[in-house]
Amino acid sequence: MGIDNQITSYRQCFTTGAGRRVLAHLLIEAGYFDCDLKTTEELAVLNFAKRIIKNMGITLQNVEEFTGKLFEISIGKEM
Repeated sequence: MGIDNQITSYRQCFTTGAGRRVLAHLLIEAGYFDCDLKTTEELAVLNFAKRIIKNMGITLQNVEEFTGKLFEISIGKEM
């Protein structure tokens, strides 16, 4: 699969409602939001989750757009 087709396929898969829920679950299970991963196995799983994000087309070239979207998320009561 070419890189453009891969990105398109990943985005089509994970932009559906079910796909977003599955992606969220995968990221949580992989420790994407954990700061205290210690074992080699935990880090390997985290790297796989990072690979999924990369396969969706998130790179250093567009990371500012990606991180900008984080601030559109409501976190409840502002601090």
